[in-house]
Amino acid sequence: MCDSVPTVHVFVCSGRFASWEALQAYLSPAYTEDGDAVPSPFFLETGLTCYEPACFESALLASPAPLAELLDGVSYADSWLAQACVDGQRLLADTVVCVFAPNQLAHPQRSSLHHVGSYAYDGG
Repeated sequence: MCDSVPTVHVFVCSGRFASWEALQAYLSPAYTEDGDAVPSPFFLETGLTCYEPACFESALLASPAPLAELLDGVSYADSWLAQACVDGQRLLADTVVCVFAPNQLAHPQRSSLHHVGSYAYDGG
């Protein structure tokens, strides 16, 4: 397991994914017949390491909504959500992806999704 300051990275987009399956194909690794992981496009774009699938949260709505609505009910919200909503106050999107520690992103800004920001949170 990787050591890091608990950080969540927030990404949004609109109109890119036609279905939940399409979003998951972008986010999740594929596997060969031998069981070897093949990095997803998201992994390659962001330099994701220490992959923990349980520490990804995503939502796909039928139509664009404010960031606060997209992030309704997200983990550890009380320690980071207010800042994310300030940073993304003018954003309307239909898709949100939150990547929590222990996942680490070497360069989140290289994602083809819009990187709203990275926020420390209290995971305890």
